[in-house]
Amino acid sequence: MPKETFRKVVQIGRVIYLNEGPYRGKLAVIVDIIDCNKALIDGPCTGVPRQAFKFSEMLLTKYLLKINRSQRSKILRGVWEEAKIDEKFAESRWNKNLEKDVVRSNMTDFDRYKLGRARQSRNKILNRVHFHIRKQHFKSLRVAKLKKAAKK
Repeated sequence: MPKETFRKVVQIGRVIYLNEGPYRGKLAVIVDIIDCNKALIDGPCTGVPRQAFKFSEMLLTKYLLKINRSQRSKILRGVWEEAKIDEKFAESRWNKNLEKDVVRSNMTDFDRYKLGRARQSRNKILNRVHFHIRKQHFKSLRVAKLKKAAKK
């Protein structure tokens, strides 16, 4: 049996991340599929009103809500809170990377310089420890080889 090609598909109940428009950076859920280019979305807990949105302006997340087609916002809010979508997304690696990007974009030249110097000093320490461990390993191999040769 062949493996699934895609892990995330456009379907009713799929939680999405909006990457364009006035609601950029917010989560919503697909309530209905209009055509091959647009879906009806609703973000009951994130402040996104029910509206048509292009698929090219959204990213699919791994979260899926069990809802019916064209579900009302009131019921959708209950399902959203029960599934704890906001908490799950806040803990996800995706959100942490988004937060990292915000911090990086707000850095000044001097902050970037300090970060580069900190990385250099960290890498010097790591390399020193790495080569020390490597040297000990090869020394122990050499000693074991000499002991083995002395037994013969």
